Amino acid sequence: MIPRKLPPLPPIRDLIRVYGLSADQKFSQNFILDKNVTDTIAQRAKISVNDDLVVEVGPGPGLLTRSILDAGARRVVVVEKDTRFVPTLEQLAEASDQRLAAIMGDMLTIDHAEILRVGAAIPVQHFSSASEETTPLTPEQQQQHRESLEMYQRPMDPNNATIRLLGNLPFGIASPLLVQWLKMMALRQGIFQGRNNVSMTLMFQKEVAERIVSPPGGAHRSRLSILAQSLCDVKMAYKLPAGVFVPKPKVDAAVVHFERRDDPMMPGSLDRLEDVARFYFNKRRKTMGHNTNRLAKAVPEARPILDEWIAEGNWNMNARTEEVSTFQLCALARKLEQAQLKIPLT
Repeated sequence: MIPRKLPPLPPIRDLIRVYGLSADQKFSQNFILDKNVTDTIAQRAKISVNDDLVVEVGPGPGLLTRSILDAGARRVVVVEKDTRFVPTLEQLAEASDQRLAAIMGDMLTIDHAEILRVGAAIPVQHFSSASEETTPLTPEQQQQHRESLEMYQRPMDPNNATIRLLGNLPFGIASPLLVQWLKMMALRQGIFQGRNNVSMTLMFQKEVAERIVSPPGGAHRSRLSILAQSLCDVKMAYKLPAGVFVPKPKVDAAVVHFERRDDPMMPGSLDRLEDVARFYFNKRRKTMGHNTNRLAKAVPEARPILDEWIAEGNWNMNARTEEVSTFQLCALARKLEQAQLKIPLT
């Protein structure tokens, strides 16, 4: 038993034309008009009827939203900054039996409590009963159907929910949004609060995606690599050429999937780790020994901590910053955090 698929809807191209929804450069908008592509993104995000809530950022005209709903999502909240898309989103909410609710606002500043409140209030009447099935069910199947219906109609607990966060993010704000969400995830804030299990499937400029997933020694290793991998298992889920977007951007894109690690390398706040990563990657081609000496000069009181960190880890100080493991920098950040020492941002 799954929610009904969406009824036939006008092609997105037609809606864009009817409502005059040309991409707005000030919002860095690029539309995807091929549902095969958005269906693949929903599949890579592991959308299913078992999820309590799917949150989509920047749905635009709503093609990825259609794929999310067709994949069986029971509750979908979209956050959209551009009010021109209200008519298409309202149409989609009606077509989906109100499984969809839209919040007009900026995801960078929105109160996540509102997302959880709106999501929990989405009705669940869209599930069919056994009597509505076109194929007769055996008594055993009817019992299984009733049990499934009861499970799928369970209320959403905003502090213990399975949540999928998706977004075709505007390239200009993708990195700040990711860092904000990682920090909230680390501190169990916002939609990441309580015991919520939140995965993220997000689209970035391909170069940024490569930074996020880059392993030690990778050419694209960066601060984003360290922050994301300290907290999440990350993988490149899907690569998209620029030609699938309208208008066509100058660069290709890629989708990255994030699953929170059971054992985060940096418990609590990521602020100290961000400072460490920024300091070391500011001179990424220098050796760890060079950058560590530079840090000791900038923060003399950190010298004993740095010596202890090197001795305990037996680190290779001739390695360049881009070759260093996430765990190594997390180990240093944890010691600096414990000593309440801050490092300069240069």
